[in-house]
Amino acid sequence: MESLDLHSLILEELSEVLAYTCATPVVDELGSDPAVQRIIAQCPPLPSSDNGARRVVSRRHENAVLALAKILSQSTCFKVQKVLLDRVLAYLDALPGYAYSFSSFGVGGVPTEHWFLEALIARLLACAAQSSELAPAILEHVWKHLNGLVDIIESADLERTAVFALPALLGSMEALERTAFRFGVSDVLMADALSARLLTPAVANGIHQSVSESSTGMNAVRRTVSLYLQHGVGLSGNYVLAQFQLVLRAVLESRLAIQLVKSGDLKPEVIDRKDPCQLWDLISRLDIHCRVSDSDAHELQSAYTRILSFSMQTYRDTRVLLLQTPQVLGAADLTTRSMVATGMSIMYRSLYVGSLACLLLGHLDPALLNSILEHIRSDAAQSLSSLTVVCFRVLSTISAFFPPSRDAIIAAASSFVTSPPECLVEELDDEGRMTEKEEVLILPAATTLASCMRLRSSNRQRIVSAIHTLFNALAVNRIGAPAAAMTRRTIRISRNVILSLSQLAQLYKDAEVTSLVVSMICAPRFISSPSLVALAIQCAANVATIAQPQVFVDIVGAALKRVTFGKGADDAANTSAGLTLTTLALNVAARKDVVEDFFCATLRSFIDSSVATPVAPKFKRRAVTPLSVYLPIIHTLVSAKGYAIDMEATAEQISLWRNFWFHMVVRGYLTEKSYVAAFGKIYATLAAKSPILVHPSSVNYLETEIEYNSILQREYSDASLARLRQALAPIVSSQSQALLRNVSFPQAAFLLSVYNVEIARAASGNCSTILRYFSNSAVTSSSLLPAIESIADLAISAYVRETTSKRWSIEASLAGNSAPSDDAFAGPQLAAGSATLPTMAQVRELM
Repeated sequence: MESLDLHSLILEELSEVLAYTCATPVVDELGSDPAVQRIIAQCPPLPSSDNGARRVVSRRHENAVLALAKILSQSTCFKVQKVLLDRVLAYLDALPGYAYSFSSFGVGGVPTEHWFLEALIARLLACAAQSSELAPAILEHVWKHLNGLVDIIESADLERTAVFALPALLGSMEALERTAFRFGVSDVLMADALSARLLTPAVANGIHQSVSESSTGMNAVRRTVSLYLQHGVGLSGNYVLAQFQLVLRAVLESRLAIQLVKSGDLKPEVIDRKDPCQLWDLISRLDIHCRVSDSDAHELQSAYTRILSFSMQTYRDTRVLLLQTPQVLGAADLTTRSMVATGMSIMYRSLYVGSLACLLLGHLDPALLNSILEHIRSDAAQSLSSLTVVCFRVLSTISAFFPPSRDAIIAAASSFVTSPPECLVEELDDEGRMTEKEEVLILPAATTLASCMRLRSSNRQRIVSAIHTLFNALAVNRIGAPAAAMTRRTIRISRNVILSLSQLAQLYKDAEVTSLVVSMICAPRFISSPSLVALAIQCAANVATIAQPQVFVDIVGAALKRVTFGKGADDAANTSAGLTLTTLALNVAARKDVVEDFFCATLRSFIDSSVATPVAPKFKRRAVTPLSVYLPIIHTLVSAKGYAIDMEATAEQISLWRNFWFHMVVRGYLTEKSYVAAFGKIYATLAAKSPILVHPSSVNYLETEIEYNSILQREYSDASLARLRQALAPIVSSQSQALLRNVSFPQAAFLLSVYNVEIARAASGNCSTILRYFSNSAVTSSSLLPAIESIADLAISAYVRETTSKRWSIEASLAGNSAPSDDAFAGPQLAAGSATLPTMAQVRELM
């Protein structure tokens, strides 16, 4: 790839500056600016009318012309624009009369003629977009220029066709396709006329013969053809046709956008801001409220009809050609791959152009709809997968504009989803998961089906009925069937239906519909295959992002129920579920209306799953356990902007947190080195965000509450009691040794939980939260008060030690660095053993 040389860069910058200096009314004559005159002097002289040798155009000549075109496109002074436009258009008209340096190649690895004409036409069109007075003249010369290049192709000058006309034509088409200019009626007529010329035998033969000269010794032709081929482009008549279809698409999309603005379905400012290459995506998402037509004039109607006929004939011929030679679809050589890619481009661009013509005509051509539906129902839907994707995208747009087509489209999409061709069923791997190609196909199909179902009826009951009809394909013969009994076809259909239902819920955005869909796609009796569980949770999470709070909670609950451990659990499905729910937590981090409920549901699910799962004899970092699946989700939620439970916890939320820490203490997860190494940072964050473990409503019943805690009752053993008492020994003060001898299992678990949380919290720079225990009547009236006082002494000592260490420099504190120390969860023996109890004066000062 060759970049702009120094001379080109200087001219680019100079022309941009001159565009502003020439924009003031002070400049009465363009000749008064010497810099502009010097640029004009570097432009090539216009060709003479005699029959002598052509003048050679150098790279510097081209740079000068482009510099003038840039001043033209950026200047705001009409007089300056008019003078410069006449000169630039004169050069555009004269280009076929020049000779070029064929050994020079331009920016982007394309021939100079391609690069030069693309840049020149793009700047002329930018000027046309700014000035409605100059636009007609510019477009007239641009279309004249394109027809002049076709004249060269029709002539017998094979070398000039391959080396100049084809690259110049392709560059000009690229500029037309990318412009933000809004085309007029005359542009539609000119594009229609040019499409007819490109299909003539004279043009096809001229391109074929000129490119064929690359094998007969013409160096310039060979260099041009090989350069395109290096970039995956086989220079041919089909490639020119495929590129011209992009021009047709740009022209028709522009006309359609203008009509949508007139009908009120599209706001003008939306079009102005939209990238022209993305206009189709914008149109395909519209809800059309009235008939759109741009064919009131007879000549315009005839032009659209011819463009539609041209597109459909091109589509059918190309499809037949590719399917008759299936061996070329998997070819490895560059030339054949380029030919296949060009054929595919012609087909899906033909469908886009044909559908746009129908939209502008105001009626749907049955041949277009039938061609698309025929392809979707055929085995070629898999071998020509990119075409299948385009077919579904076109159907989505057609259904928005033509309501009578929706029943046929829904029937075809439903059939594709619930009765896939055998070739697609074979795409599943041995575990029932979709391959990349199959994944690409089903999502557009599901989206089209959901979109049509939504458009066909805004009545909730009809939508619910349609959902049940679609779900029947999933429910038939599935009740009670084990995962092993599912066939490839059953799995394939199930995946399709799950995706379709989730797409429908996202499009319809209704609480009742969303709840129904989630209950279906997460139903254990229907979704039993591990690969389906992962997909169901992912789809449920996608729906949850747009759900109302109550529906969101139901969705999260349904998803969490599918995470199971123990015998028969699927590690891959659980891992996927954990990642999906963590991503969901990130996506809703700012929503306070759902974050707290999401957190409580996840924490409750973790406690239930972890308590029911025995501790592994040996820690394995890569093992899929409740800790590895749930802790990242919980960590993400407590770090979210919408989380505020640490300051405003209810009795139920405090009970959940207490159960969590009880479980972690009793299982030894907070002291065993391997668990601390794997999850220590998460533990520290959770401790910093945890509320105190006693609610004010407990009053005098704290010890009763913890004594009858269901988690501790399930975890009790004599060995566990002995271990907890031993861990408490270095924590309680000498005055509380009597408590240590008589402490019960629940009391020991509570004290160790408070200790671990508050030591980690102090290590993060907060030693004040623990003081709330002493304003809680349930604590002050409890026999555990002396032990909690000892823990408070240790927490304050840990805080002083941390804030006076090197880790807590003044700069780090100012930067907000409050990371807990590495030994925050190193275990009570380590943390307490190195602590020096502060005097009560120091405690009062800190308080």
